[in-house]
Amino acid sequence: MLRYFLFFSFLISGLTELNAQELIVLGLVKDQQTGKGVENVLIRTVNYPSTSRSDRSGKFYLQLPEKKNYKLVFTHLAYQGLTWHIVSKSVDTLKLTITLKQKSIVLDSVSIEAKHKPETLVGKPNYSVFDFDFYEDKLLLLTSERHLTKARVELADVSGKIYSSFVLPRQAGEAKYFFHDYEGYTDLVCTDSVFRIDVMNNELMVFPIPKKDFSRYLKPVADSMNSNYYYSDAWDQYPLFNYYYLRKNDTASHLLATVTNTRLMDLYNFEYYFLPPHLQLEARRIEQYQKIDRHIAAALMSGFTQSLFYEALYAPLFIIKDTICIFNHHNDFLYHYNRDNQLIDSVKITYHHPKNWRDWKKHLIVDETENKVYALFSKSGHGYLRNVNYQTGEEKGNYILQHHSAEKIKIRDGYVYYVYRPFGSTQEKFLYREMIE
Repeated sequence: MLRYFLFFSFLISGLTELNAQELIVLGLVKDQQTGKGVENVLIRTVNYPSTSRSDRSGKFYLQLPEKKNYKLVFTHLAYQGLTWHIVSKSVDTLKLTITLKQKSIVLDSVSIEAKHKPETLVGKPNYSVFDFDFYEDKLLLLTSERHLTKARVELADVSGKIYSSFVLPRQAGEAKYFFHDYEGYTDLVCTDSVFRIDVMNNELMVFPIPKKDFSRYLKPVADSMNSNYYYSDAWDQYPLFNYYYLRKNDTASHLLATVTNTRLMDLYNFEYYFLPPHLQLEARRIEQYQKIDRHIAAALMSGFTQSLFYEALYAPLFIIKDTICIFNHHNDFLYHYNRDNQLIDSVKITYHHPKNWRDWKKHLIVDETENKVYALFSKSGHGYLRNVNYQTGEEKGNYILQHHSAEKIKIRDGYVYYVYRPFGSTQEKFLYREMIE
């Protein structure tokens, strides 16, 4: 079992390395019109993996390595983006005051009429959209003419206009999916490599990331807040995992919560006793020489984790406003923690137990701009959403997607976005959106 949890030491050491900074930036982000602090502004350092978010009063904090020049990018959904250049002059502390201008939102007169039916955002006759992600008010697209071995990344707006395109090199391997990491970046995962995607002046900037670093330091981290990283040791072949938090400038991780399916764990451990004697002996040898618990070895040897009796755990952690939420579907509770990682309360949840258990798709989607949580279900091939109150756990209403078998479902600004191709059609996969009503 030790083998499967070794990466936590790497995670701790990796995050600690990032904290060995020598320049401290103390900043304040203000609204240009009102002069008030702006909360939840994302501050990113170009070409260096360091990010921060402004707090309720607009203050933010960054630690950076010793370097003469820095470029900081400030982004917020309600404000125009800003790039700020810093020239370090032998100082170890720098104070900044940044002002952002609110975006002017112009509503199209036909958008109200069109909200009742799906909008086609990106649809090309010569290639398909396989995945997408959001970048400010634009879209990042993963497209290909036929196969993802020859994929490209494109930057587009919601009208389908393409601003920039990047063709993946062959040595990258087949493109798989976009991963939105805790720093706010979009990472493209391929079979042989990982790329970080950024945008500067409507031009794509693509940087390779070592795949081992991505697996150890980025993918396990669910989110960050208040100078804390929140990550898990989840492994889909074991019915128990923990959530931890790691403070900046701290080498020790702290336990936040444990998730397990008690009944499934009992069945999992009993697999060892059902093995014939010679396989029990082999499981004990694996435990002795590979330092893997005999019960884990037995469950893998027997194929239990591939059977109908095994169900991988799904208990996601989300940070909504300043509350840490863990949706533990295996004991039917939603847990709330405050900014100091203290348990506030727990509320009962039942939305994941529909009349037909097959309808529940074990997928929660957060609309970060609206601070709403949606549970995804599917009945007769039609996806439908239920709004789950992240404070009370109560569910409200059903919204049925109009297109059958929609894929890559994501939600933003009260709209549900997805990829879809009509069954039996020669149409390529198009990107659509619908307003949730």
